Amino acid sequence: MEYKASLDLLAKILTGITFILLSFLGYRSIKALAVSQGDTTTILTHSGILLLFICILLGSYLYAPQKYVLSNDELIIKRPIKERKIKLSDIEEIKIVADTEMKGISRTFGVGGLFGYYGKYYNSEFGHMTFYTTQRKNRVLLRIKQGEKIIITPDDITMAEKLKSIHNSK
Repeated sequence: MEYKASLDLLAKILTGITFILLSFLGYRSIKALAVSQGDTTTILTHSGILLLFICILLGSYLYAPQKYVLSNDELIIKRPIKERKIKLSDIEEIKIVADTEMKGISRTFGVGGLFGYYGKYYNSEFGHMTFYTTQRKNRVLLRIKQGEKIIITPDDITMAEKLKSIHNSK
């Protein structure tokens, strides 16, 4: 069964602003390249800037969660590149997380709004976590036997109950 992972309003705004800002700055670099008259420093600088902007946008998009697919034996976090598969037998706990439990969260190595919220995060309640989320509601914590804690945010929170029922029937 597929579950959507839609961006919340903040992620949409941050993605839009970032795209517009990088497009504007990229356009200025293209203009600078057009008038560089073979100046090596200008060509290298502005080509590097364009490459960086493309990598930021493309990299962020490719690793952003798009949807969650739940089968009888695994949960698949679909992304444009490198989907994440979690065997249901490896899950120790499935818990809907309250907003109060996510207070004081810090992004340690991840993305905070550009096409979603994903990567490594930390807070005092749960410790280190890996986010595969697109919104700041409907958070579901998956504790994996190997000690990893994963947060997902399906649009339909009943996915957590379905996940629990499949997991408990094993």
